[in-house]
Amino acid sequence: MAPFEFLIGIIFLCICCVDPGAAAEPGYAVVEQLRNVRDGWIKRDAAPPSELVRFRLAMNQERGAELERRVIDMSTPGHSSYGQHMKRDDVREFLRPSEEASDKVLSWLKSEKVPAGSIENHGNWVTFTIPVSQAERMLRTRFYAFQHAETNTTQVRTLEYSVPDDVRRYIQMIQPTTRFGRPVRHERQPLFRGTAASLEELAANCSATITPNCLRELYGIYDTTAKPDARNRLGVSGFLDEYARYEDFENFMSLYAPNRADSNFTVVSINGGLNLQNSSISSTEASLDVQYAYSLAYKTLGTYYTTGGRGPVVTEEGQQDTNVSTNEPYLDQLHYLLDLPDEELPAVLSTSYGEDEQSVPESYSNATCNLFAQLGARGVSVIFSSGDSGVGSTCTTNDGTSRTRFLPVFPASCPFVTAVGGTYGVQPEKAISFSSGGFSDRFPRPSYQDSSVQGYLEQLGSRWNGLYNPSGRGFPDVAAQASNFIIIDHGETLKIGGTSASAPVFAAIVSRLNAARLENGQPKLGFLNPWLYSLNQTGFTDIVDGGSSGCYVGASNEQLVPNASWNATRGWDPVTGLGTPFYNTLVKLATSV
Repeated sequence: MAPFEFLIGIIFLCICCVDPGAAAEPGYAVVEQLRNVRDGWIKRDAAPPSELVRFRLAMNQERGAELERRVIDMSTPGHSSYGQHMKRDDVREFLRPSEEASDKVLSWLKSEKVPAGSIENHGNWVTFTIPVSQAERMLRTRFYAFQHAETNTTQVRTLEYSVPDDVRRYIQMIQPTTRFGRPVRHERQPLFRGTAASLEELAANCSATITPNCLRELYGIYDTTAKPDARNRLGVSGFLDEYARYEDFENFMSLYAPNRADSNFTVVSINGGLNLQNSSISSTEASLDVQYAYSLAYKTLGTYYTTGGRGPVVTEEGQQDTNVSTNEPYLDQLHYLLDLPDEELPAVLSTSYGEDEQSVPESYSNATCNLFAQLGARGVSVIFSSGDSGVGSTCTTNDGTSRTRFLPVFPASCPFVTAVGGTYGVQPEKAISFSSGGFSDRFPRPSYQDSSVQGYLEQLGSRWNGLYNPSGRGFPDVAAQASNFIIIDHGETLKIGGTSASAPVFAAIVSRLNAARLENGQPKLGFLNPWLYSLNQTGFTDIVDGGSSGCYVGASNEQLVPNASWNATRGWDPVTGLGTPFYNTLVKLATSV
């Protein structure tokens, strides 16, 4: 996985939600405002007036918090509603805004002459497409092209926007506007950049290289008699022009998982996502994800969701600009999935992308986290890698104060996803130094992990006081191997690592648990965390060696905070969570609740 800059902040954000002192035109209220541009982005020319932008408007959810409570209840063993997942239409109806709110917002769009044919009303979300010039008038703002200094990619964004006073209370956010997203693959840690694997390494034991057989032995994974079930789809997320190649997959399976040689996967395109089998672009992340998810799962339906995020923008004249992006691929993926009929939803979704929590507008992370909760309500286990930046990358806040602080990662910090940290080695397994973890500066600690996290905080004492939020959601939740994975990409055998390797491994184990439950006439596990924490680490190997690092700055790679680290300890810790899974035990526990 790449160092996690990914997919939904500290008390003050560079990209912050509503500055109470922000000035707005009379009769208008500021919805979101940036104090400054996110680090690494450069403001360029004004956006072309005729460029079409597809906006997503999130309505303020009157019952959003109630839904989240329901998700925790239906995911908590022993609760009367455990396992009683909701249907698509039930979730929609539950979150439907009041008639007054809907009428006000739609009337405003109509008054601004938004083409009726471009408006899609999904209840708690409304999408519409208009040119930049119209958006500027409507939102009382100016859009510009912003270029990323490192990648040269360009996004059309603004620094603030406003809506009429009489509709402000109904609107949570409108995007893409202030969201300067640059989620990163958790697979680019320099120590484990993809390198050709030698014959000696391939012949060595599992301390030097990781293959599916190593993981089966390490995590007690054995084949079951569960029959394939259409309800047990295992989904893998693909972004950033990563293409899962069938030929590489088949070669990998025949060499490293011959007992799974008949496994395959389908590709589903979202928002113009491509499926380029002959692309020369490196696809190490996609190769890693599908090769390990589907070699370790048991006869599951595999789906790779390729979501467009760099696709061309089409202007009113029908011309394409491949250098400028106005789309928002992560919202596109979530809305696509939530619109699917219940029988087409994945039971497990593995994603290996993320970004610093502080880089995401607070309204965006709140809305996105609620979408993950909606997936949980429908019985989907959402798995994210925790990231590859340890306690934090630069450990400097972007709110204008440049304070020193450990930086959590989003979406791993969302309490409705299961975040997977990283380990290395065998006998014993140890926490790997780049495994991201810590405590959210935005989401409070959920009740399901109170006891586990409090135990760690008591051990920690006053160390690192002021550098983190002790009341925040702690992550990761679990861990798995994260280094020296053998993959095949473009016909070449490579060795890579990162927590992007950990996520599909854990997702495959959850898929196996679902297979056993479905065979037993039980519902899918759905949102995992309340169940996982209720086990008190039964079914997990407690990782007590090693720790994370981070806060490296400058060419000399010095630590801004000397010895910055979260240590692996007995019980839950913010490097490896509850520990690494042991399937043989977990399957017995999963089929007994």
